[in-house]
Amino acid sequence: MSVRDLHRARLAEPTGAGGPAYRRRLADLTDAALRELWDDAAEATGLDLTSGVALTAVGSLGRRDGGPTSDLDLLLVHDGGLADVDLSGLSEALWYPVWNTRIRLDHSVRTLEECRSVASADLPAAVGLLHLRTVAGDPRVGERATTAVLADWRAGARRRLEDLLASVTERAERFGEAAYLIEPDLKEARGGLRDAVVVRALVASWLTDRPHGGGFDQAYRHLLDVRDALALTTGRATNALRLAEQDEVARRLGFAGEGAVVDRTPAGADVSDAADDLLASVAGAARVVSAALDETVRRASQANRSRRTPAPRPRTVRGRILPPRLPEVADGLLRHEGEIVLAAGAEPAADPLLGLRAAAAAARSDVPLSPSMLDSLARAAAIPEPWPGPALELLLELLASGPAQVPVWEALDLAGVVTTWIPEWSAVRNRPQRNVLHRFTVDRHLVETVAGVPATGEPDHRLLLAALLHDIGKTPGTLRHAETGAQIAGTVLDRLGVPPADRDVVVLLVRHHLLLPAVATTQDLEDPAVVDEVAVAVERRGDVLTMLRRLTEADARAAGPQAWTSWRARLVSTLTERVRAALALP
Repeated sequence: MSVRDLHRARLAEPTGAGGPAYRRRLADLTDAALRELWDDAAEATGLDLTSGVALTAVGSLGRRDGGPTSDLDLLLVHDGGLADVDLSGLSEALWYPVWNTRIRLDHSVRTLEECRSVASADLPAAVGLLHLRTVAGDPRVGERATTAVLADWRAGARRRLEDLLASVTERAERFGEAAYLIEPDLKEARGGLRDAVVVRALVASWLTDRPHGGGFDQAYRHLLDVRDALALTTGRATNALRLAEQDEVARRLGFAGEGAVVDRTPAGADVSDAADDLLASVAGAARVVSAALDETVRRASQANRSRRTPAPRPRTVRGRILPPRLPEVADGLLRHEGEIVLAAGAEPAADPLLGLRAAAAAARSDVPLSPSMLDSLARAAAIPEPWPGPALELLLELLASGPAQVPVWEALDLAGVVTTWIPEWSAVRNRPQRNVLHRFTVDRHLVETVAGVPATGEPDHRLLLAALLHDIGKTPGTLRHAETGAQIAGTVLDRLGVPPADRDVVVLLVRHHLLLPAVATTQDLEDPAVVDEVAVAVERRGDVLTMLRRLTEADARAAGPQAWTSWRARLVSTLTERVRAALALP
């Protein structure tokens, strides 16, 4: 295939299944076209291109995972044996035919030493060069360049780690988190394709192992699949999954939804359930990539610190080295190298409360659970139903830990533990909220709401449980999520072993969690009938009114800054005070 035909071939509808096989085929087509171009250049210039010079691919083409509209990142590497005039003629013979197509080209010409120099000075270039692959010409030149760049990367990894992590943070601040965006950038946002490449670069540095578990590779492949479907849908190079393309991208990827069309967008546009399923899948993949990045960064940073900190002298008894004493954070749980691990002799299969105990300990100590620990918890014994008192107490301890619980829930959810505790969680897991006020998916919003419950005295477990479950009814196709949520919450609370009187209060809070802002912003607060309506809803109980007010604020603050303005807060407070006065409460 010629370069002239390559653009059309790349945008052709894939035959059969897409995915990795489709991307390998694109890479094969591109390689074949570039080899033909190389042969044409050799004939046009009259140069011997079999020795001392090579056409290499970097970036996505080097990894062989480029999509239909990906750039061609090409590097002409030589050993210095060609004269400048010959290099100039060869470059023109290679680059001009590509420029004459509609394929975007990123190109450069470098000696082996220049490759090393650029990699040492330019961090993004260094990451791209880690995947350098010879396409045509002398393979020895490409191999020498790859070997040298990789050796330099490993030698300088400790020194460059801080800059690499700073670039990751800057990009996340600029593009946001892919898991929680309605129109995510599949490449640049936190948890996107570029973060996955950073994970692989960290692994290549030998400072850390590959991400624990098999979910990372699958998540990366899925993001690539979505990118490819987006490219075929738009016919242009873009990584932004815009609202207008989501239905078609979902169709290409086989998301059928339930056939319903729901109006959930800020602009009032119709969006299908299939598009919601697509966004949920992107959120799930992005969360896995983010977790893998956090894990590799943590381990790379530990390796960096351990090199600077001398190891403690081992304890010995009668000349025999004893194992180190690790601090215990809870029964069967120890702290080791900044993570919580299982103690020797702990048996997850025989300890149904281990997961709850580990979660509470992690939030209390602000120490993450180790990946191997999370794997063990996923296989732990099921908690008896209804839950025994100690199990509920541990859950409430976790819920009362404030913001420290957020990363704990995230880790446990990705490990599949949360849905063993609350099976109903799976219906809201990664569900997008197509509302301008909301910044998180439904499940993350629930956790953020619990974490943001105002700390006024002793935490009320009824309020914490209501915060955790208030949007549990936002399942696909649901129109009245508060009513649906109240029914689901009752089932969950029965399983958790919540006493009947407390259960009824939590269900009441879930059913009416939208009441105060809805009444305060739409009705006449001077009207006694309006005040009495709210009083009846809270069963004329002051404790329920207080909890509902606190839940309202936590819910709104977790949604986003636009959901809890000073105007809205003032109206809700005014309504609450008038209901309290009508009930003759202090």
